[in-house]
Amino acid sequence: MKKLFSLLLSLGILSGAAVSASAAATDVAVQSAGIDAGLVAADFEEVGVALEPSAELPLRYSSVDAGYVPPVRTQQYNTCWAYSSTAVTNILMNKLGTGEGQLSPMSMNYGFVTHDDGTGWQRGYTDAGYPYIALGCMTSSGVMAEDDLPYNTTYDEYLEKKDSLRPVAYVDSIIYLPAHDTDTVKTAIYSYGSVVGNFHYSSSFINNSAGSYYCDTPFIPTAQLYGHSVAIVGWDDEYDAENFNEEHRPQSNGAWLCQNSWGSGWGNGGYFWISYEDTHLFDKRFGPSYAVTGVDKASGLISLKQNESYGATYEFNYAAKDLPYVDAFTFVNVMDFSDDYNIIDKVTFETTSAGADYAIYYIPLTDGGLPTDDESLWVKLGEGTVDYEGYICADIEDYTAELSKAAIGVRLSKTEACSTLTLGVDEWLSVGGRMIFIPESRSGLSYIFGYTPDAYDVMDYYSEKLNDSVGGAFVIKALTRTCREVGDVDGDYYLSILDCTHIQRYLVGLSDFDDLKVALADFDGDGEVTILDATRIQRVLAGYTDFD
Repeated sequence: MKKLFSLLLSLGILSGAAVSASAAATDVAVQSAGIDAGLVAADFEEVGVALEPSAELPLRYSSVDAGYVPPVRTQQYNTCWAYSSTAVTNILMNKLGTGEGQLSPMSMNYGFVTHDDGTGWQRGYTDAGYPYIALGCMTSSGVMAEDDLPYNTTYDEYLEKKDSLRPVAYVDSIIYLPAHDTDTVKTAIYSYGSVVGNFHYSSSFINNSAGSYYCDTPFIPTAQLYGHSVAIVGWDDEYDAENFNEEHRPQSNGAWLCQNSWGSGWGNGGYFWISYEDTHLFDKRFGPSYAVTGVDKASGLISLKQNESYGATYEFNYAAKDLPYVDAFTFVNVMDFSDDYNIIDKVTFETTSAGADYAIYYIPLTDGGLPTDDESLWVKLGEGTVDYEGYICADIEDYTAELSKAAIGVRLSKTEACSTLTLGVDEWLSVGGRMIFIPESRSGLSYIFGYTPDAYDVMDYYSEKLNDSVGGAFVIKALTRTCREVGDVDGDYYLSILDCTHIQRYLVGLSDFDDLKVALADFDGDGEVTILDATRIQRVLAGYTDFD
């Protein structure tokens, strides 16, 4: 990502002088639009790497025909970015056989507004979305079920129920796709079912009779882009160029099949075709186009440990710029494993350092609470190569952490293929003195090794090197499992008749269970806590039932 220079919103007109400050200072131009311009455009750096197909790609393909695509939706407010991202996640889950109905776009829209304490994205729920909100939501808060938060839920209704909402899945890996690389986009669709594609929309470029779209305007200033986001679910190399608007017709055949979020009465039942040659499809000013490539089902038995809840808004590249001769940096997050979720299953981090080598470490803390610089005490959990730009899910061996605080470190090392080392950070963004994103950062969360011999608090780096008191935290996430056995409701680490008693008391309303206890009490795994769970534990204790 690049520091933003101009953003497009759908409401009002604002402007401000560029801020000559550290972190992600911006200069915003806001323009009203009579159409859905729900995706914010900005001067981002181009991201993404090419993908190699594992098989010969067909002339045409459709995830709709394959049965992976959920029904067309009708979006509320300026939320195309939320509908497209939940659609591609839904499609991947259906392709993997883990889908259970539609996902809720409104959980993203309502959850990623300005919080009561002033932090978060500085937007209201009727405003347009910034390009990285969906990425942060999927990887930090997870995706929720449409049944739990329907599209017509009001904001007040959301506030009443938000504390009881739970994700159904977390996204653990996302590939940023390069612009105008047709084979890479096809490969991503063929492999994962769909991709998010962003483009400039204007009704003057559509052929309503054919349900096709092609914009051939060579340059449109960022402030005049009307951003729209869709799920690209297929392609046809032989889609006839004659099908497009006769006043705006591409030179060659070929188009992407897109699911829109404007209802089934629009286009061809809610779908349309956009030419391979469309000038602003995959435009870097809309942020990355991407494929969701990995999803973990959520349950009370797992926990996502992280030091930020917004994902990456920027790349922390300052240390690498200060010390270009250093071959490796270790980015570290301190996490608390004392809550019984201490089996580290996966580690996800965000980076644009494709081609770099990485290693994942479990790092104990000193008596003073700092990650130790004694590397003989570090435990290597896994290693590999950063194969793409985006959210990387590291392949690690399960590791049981101490029931205390410790740190997870991601060491990135330069290679012939990568000479720049960066890690995602939820850094603040501003415009003309007005913040548009404020993180929940504080000291003691994130550290870096390599800039100094010992652990350097990232908030100290921001303060001392950048004169910045707001800063941010690293995007490093650990998916952990509970160390307790299913049925161990009372937390004494073995099954006993007391566990049955606790379940019985819960069922008659004499005990309150948190999410973990509910998951542990569901002994038969049918998704409900019933008297049968207590009975089956009793049978196991008596030796009558052979449960795993």
